[in-house]
Amino acid sequence: MRIGVFDSGIGGLNVLKELLHRHPNLEYLYYGDTFYLPYGEKSREELIKLGVRIIRFFEEAHVDRIVIACGTCSSLIEEYKKYTEVPIDDVICPTVEYTKKHYHKVALLATSATIENGTFEKKLKQAKIEVEPLSCPNFVPYLEGLSEHLNMDEELKSIYHKDCEAVILGCTHYPLLKNEIEKSLSLPTIDMGKVLSEAIKLEDSKPMLHIYMSKVTPFLQRNVNKILERDILVIEKNLPV
Repeated sequence: MRIGVFDSGIGGLNVLKELLHRHPNLEYLYYGDTFYLPYGEKSREELIKLGVRIIRFFEEAHVDRIVIACGTCSSLIEEYKKYTEVPIDDVICPTVEYTKKHYHKVALLATSATIENGTFEKKLKQAKIEVEPLSCPNFVPYLEGLSEHLNMDEELKSIYHKDCEAVILGCTHYPLLKNEIEKSLSLPTIDMGKVLSEAIKLEDSKPMLHIYMSKVTPFLQRNVNKILERDILVIEKNLPV
């Protein structure tokens, strides 16, 4: 079974890592759109256009299933489904189901686009979960090496003392800041990649892994190896828009 996994950059590798751990006997194609990151500040129209070209790439590679390993793009899953017959999974739906079983009130940390879109928050409220949403536009640039400094306490101060029981890491980059977020808020975090890997049903096949990024730098290559805990050559492939 061949699975296509995509994100704006290295964040989706956290999802891929969980999938590799839970479902190792599959063939994975990963695409990180590093040339166009961050996705979190882009318009709905831009996100659809960027995502569809990745879907076309996966179709040409004959994937059996597509995983949107991006919280921002996951909020547009119904739009992406219009462009392909390949089954698509997102990270939002299983996260909502998991949260519903364990918590009554949570903080939702996500990109500006995800918060403004409102789909994630709406789904949580439909599941009778109280939500304190917070846009964190500085997280992804910091993690992708586009900025050098991040004051976690300052970033999260607006949700202190909100009586939340847990924090949803609503962007797949954010697990890379898991320890800092948990320390700042003194709350447990919910990792969407881990939740998805436990919820998704996949059939075993020949194990294989391919990593594509639209822009590759030494910084990026080192981070890929660190996150996946293995040495793997990242292939640069910038898809036309």
